[in-house]
Amino acid sequence: MSNSSRFVVATHVLTNLAGKRGERLSSDRLAWSVNTNPVVIRQLLCSLREADLVDSKRGPTGGFTLADDPATITLRDIYEAVEDPEPFCYHTSEPNDECTVGQHIQPVLGDLLQPSITAMLEELDSVTVADVYESIADAAGTEQLEA
Repeated sequence: MSNSSRFVVATHVLTNLAGKRGERLSSDRLAWSVNTNPVVIRQLLCSLREADLVDSKRGPTGGFTLADDPATITLRDIYEAVEDPEPFCYHTSEPNDECTVGQHIQPVLGDLLQPSITAMLEELDSVTVADVYESIADAAGTEQLEA
């Protein structure tokens, strides 16, 4: 089992784009910042474009920009654009229904986990890309970040 880093990487990418408003950044440049393969970044950017979080232009002067003001793009927007709808997944195969635990585990866990999922999404909804950028700038002791 593995965890997904799509949300964190997508937030990284959008924070870079927030720092370069008015400029287009290539997937190569964004991949340099994340320290990953540009293909990984292009796949994420496709999801972000489908969610109307980034705009793109092809060609030698092409690249990616934020589709909106970073103060209006929430971490929830990013999360919902790149992650599976449910943060917890069940068994890949159905549990044994001859077992009492197997019969009831999924609906019981669903009920018990729902408040946590709701709280997480509400918290992500309260933080914007602009907030992330500002926090990084504060941590770095500078107003302009290198992207």
